[in-house]
Amino acid sequence: MGWYAVFRREMKLLWKKVGKMGYVFSFLVSPFIYLFAFGLGLGGRVNVDGGYLPFLTSGIIGVTVMLNAYQQTASSISSGKYFRHFQNVIVSPVPVKQAICGIILGGLVRSLVFGSMVLGVAWVVFQVNGLSSLIAVVGIILGALCFSSMGVVVGMLVNNPDDISIVNNFFITPMTFFGGSFFPLHNLPDWLATTMKIMPIASLNTMLRSPGFTYESLWAAGVMIVLTCLFYAWGVWLYKRYSE
Repeated sequence: MGWYAVFRREMKLLWKKVGKMGYVFSFLVSPFIYLFAFGLGLGGRVNVDGGYLPFLTSGIIGVTVMLNAYQQTASSISSGKYFRHFQNVIVSPVPVKQAICGIILGGLVRSLVFGSMVLGVAWVVFQVNGLSSLIAVVGIILGALCFSSMGVVVGMLVNNPDDISIVNNFFITPMTFFGGSFFPLHNLPDWLATTMKIMPIASLNTMLRSPGFTYESLWAAGVMIVLTCLFYAWGVWLYKRYSE
């Protein structure tokens, strides 16, 4: 049960942030702007099966899951290292693997909470349901675990929280705009579309839009499971070797 202590710590940190005025609202502003701007500006120009708004909604849910799982996890760890209170987790008797699991599960809960909020906004304001099937729910869970694991790695590698923006500029921002969240991958050049297909956000979007357990959705699930395992193993390795 050592993982639960770390998980509870992450939830207390989240609760303190949620209690601050404007925290939740600030996280809903960007998805709402994306839905409103892209939905109105490109809605009649992008031809996708089922309509562009449902396509866009699922993509924005994917981006929300990615940012809340990855960025909040990375920021939590790097800030803890920077202000020296992450040392409390390091020196605790909690086994390394359980500590990492607790942190990752914290990122999972954050993603589910804010992803559900975006889904609610899309449903209330635009009458759009962004989840097409059970595989979409599985995709959100796998995506949150994958990006949380990635956040652990980045958080352990980065000593100054400000440096997370460097990783964002080279990896997260390109994935956000070229990972199939706002327009289909087949609209991209072949070399770029092929590169994006191995990125976790593209796999998450595939599962969010899949009508069921198809070959493509199962392949996307496999990609995220493999990446999650790799990031988890890397995070455990970095955690074991961390010192102030």
